[in-house]
Amino acid sequence: MKRLIAFFLIIIHLVSLSACAEPLRLADDYQGKIVIPYDTDPSSGSFVFSYRYPCIDPSEEDASIVNSFYLEQIDMDESNMQFFADGYAETGESVSKEVHYQITCNNDDYFSVLIIQDLAVSDHKRTIWSGNTFSRNNGEIGSAFDLPRILGILDSQELDDDRIEYQSEKAEDIVLEMMMDRIFENPDNIPYFPDVTYLYLKSYVSPKEDFYLDESGNPVFFIVPGVVADESEGYLEYPILLEDIMDEL
Repeated sequence: MKRLIAFFLIIIHLVSLSACAEPLRLADDYQGKIVIPYDTDPSSGSFVFSYRYPCIDPSEEDASIVNSFYLEQIDMDESNMQFFADGYAETGESVSKEVHYQITCNNDDYFSVLIIQDLAVSDHKRTIWSGNTFSRNNGEIGSAFDLPRILGILDSQELDDDRIEYQSEKAEDIVLEMMMDRIFENPDNIPYFPDVTYLYLKSYVSPKEDFYLDESGNPVFFIVPGVVADESEGYLEYPILLEDIMDEL
């Protein structure tokens, strides 16, 4: 009888592990569109804002970690739209801002998203990237994880400002040095600016926030166009294994 009970306990344990390993199920996106005319005359131009953010199926145990974050983001976006529209109304330039996303990692540990903002002001277009990564094991409702917390050198509830600053700088310095090595070695033959230095890179890049996780759970850091190479090269990406960063800590 004891062996039978033990057998069923093992089966239950394996089933629970299998369930935990499932990626998060998605529901319909959070999406919307706001059009703010500058004047009653259509020729005066307008500010158009549209967004599409991921929504996790509410039946998922970890849904609130992600969904609360994006609901708060939407609320902030919508609250700021009139302010942005008023700023552009004085110029009379029609503006379009579109927010969409790519899911880059969805496993039993992390849910990571690359948020893409496409901004068009008259004929000028600009794209802005930002990464949001959520921990399914240690995450808090409505909060994304930064690099030090993914590395485990900061607790998810750490409040000591000095410790946060110290651990964040340590992690960032290691990643910046690795990125500089990639730039120096230049395996992809990217036409980098000749005067790119570590200090220059540090003044423009924040590895603590400027990354997303790939499907294997490793960070991919990115640099805004025009910082280390011509804008025509677009965003430059630097995938680095977590274990390689940990080895340097």
